[in-house]
Amino acid sequence: MYFRLRIVLASVLVSWVWLPDVVATAAQRDRVAARRVVVLSDLHMGDGRDASGHWLASEDFRWTDELELFLATLQSDSDVSTDLVLNGDVFDLVQSGDGACSYEDEALGCSEDEVLARLERVLAAHAREIEAFGIFARAVENRVVLVPGDHDAGLLLTNVGRRAVEAFQAPGRVELAGEGFWRSSDGLIHVEHGHQMEMRAEQFEGWPRPVVSRRGLQHLARPWGEQVVQPLFDDLESRFPVVDNLADVSAGVRYALSMRGNTEGIDEPQLLLRYLLFRPSWQQFRMDLDRGDVEPPVWRLEEIRTEGPRFLVDSLPDDDRYKGLATEALQAGRLDGLMAALTDEALLMLCDRRAAIRRARRRFERILSQLDPTGPPVRECPRTLETRGPRYEYFWRSRDRLFQQRLELVQGTNPAIDVFVHGHTHLADYRQGNFTRVEVGRAYVVDGFSPVRNAASPVVINGGAWQRTVTPVQLERFLQGNEDNEQEALQQLQPEQLPACYSFVEIEPYDERPGPPALRYWRQQEDGSWGLAGRCGREVME
Repeated sequence: MYFRLRIVLASVLVSWVWLPDVVATAAQRDRVAARRVVVLSDLHMGDGRDASGHWLASEDFRWTDELELFLATLQSDSDVSTDLVLNGDVFDLVQSGDGACSYEDEALGCSEDEVLARLERVLAAHAREIEAFGIFARAVENRVVLVPGDHDAGLLLTNVGRRAVEAFQAPGRVELAGEGFWRSSDGLIHVEHGHQMEMRAEQFEGWPRPVVSRRGLQHLARPWGEQVVQPLFDDLESRFPVVDNLADVSAGVRYALSMRGNTEGIDEPQLLLRYLLFRPSWQQFRMDLDRGDVEPPVWRLEEIRTEGPRFLVDSLPDDDRYKGLATEALQAGRLDGLMAALTDEALLMLCDRRAAIRRARRRFERILSQLDPTGPPVRECPRTLETRGPRYEYFWRSRDRLFQQRLELVQGTNPAIDVFVHGHTHLADYRQGNFTRVEVGRAYVVDGFSPVRNAASPVVINGGAWQRTVTPVQLERFLQGNEDNEQEALQQLQPEQLPACYSFVEIEPYDERPGPPALRYWRQQEDGSWGLAGRCGREVME
């Protein structure tokens, strides 16, 4: 049984006509044979090195040799052609070590000329990577697709997108997904970066045309999350080099601010707390005990609203690195007004999150790789009397709604989507022990999850980041070994010390319908060699 949604949303499905020479069109995407699909996200190629040859603090992509070997292996590993989808934030055109943009107001981003100048610096700094992608694109019948993300939304500006495509020197083989997403020619596979999900802090209005015209110039818009958080990353990354390498990415802000010990320079702490509470990577997971007929509880939202902003601070577990600073902001009256600004849907999401954390920690369920299951539980939201008891322990309703709504929006009148791939959170989906798909009379575990309960389709999967990342649980283990001076340990920790492991999603060639997507890793083995793997070791190197 396949999930079919038929809501007509023509505005989402119209191609962007002002990029006619680089946008991937239906004609370009016609399949001549079964093709493999490989999705990489969040490379974050930036300005590279300084004049002395040292990496800039803002540079996240330092893995040229690994990428070249990966692409060569990917090509030699299969005799079929590949659609290689670079799923957003390939280029970091937001965080820059040079050439800051001048903002008239906080909602106004870089002009087209400023974005183009940033792109030129990135292309120069990462010429080998661009060349490697170009070589891959020119092999057999391969194609490379650039899907814009929140950090390279500037690709949707005419001259910027054209220049990026030209840089690969593979005419007709490299395309820009000008609609803001990529869809396979049969419509069954949908790939988008993920920042346009409802309630995400980096969501652009007007996507896929995220521009503001001012005095005859086109500027990128700036989502509220970028306005609040990007200045923090710019400031903190020079002191804490791995602040941008945590999965989930918002955890880096928590650690760095707690080490710094103050909220200096944060004009709107209520927005920062909102950002930290609603980064929805926790919703990528489902607990093994959610099988069967369990139902979601009904939370008493009116009673919850009477708690005011204290409810929001209490939604952080006691071992959350940011809770102390959030409590200080609460006591200073700096969180007033945030509760009233949240919708009932947002409060429901928080209550689901609190209940999931509470149950996981009471039962020592390792459901979230960014959450230590042995830590202190949080208090559950008040339920209605009728929904108390073990029957009402399905806490992923808000997650399911989030992705069902997104599927409705992007699917429209197209064929039902079987596989939905996204990134953005830097956190790859954990293999679901409770989601099995039956084919040829056997059941097996599938990477990702379905937002339709007890259904095999659609499958939603987050491919994580093609980066060296570390989860908060792994980072805590490292810091516990340096507990005499955690701050110094975090300041000295470099991205090169993080696990040599890069995640991506692969979908094998198919004739009629795609099989389950596979979460895979390009991983360094114990003998120093590199190879494809189904798991990633995440120990931080001393």
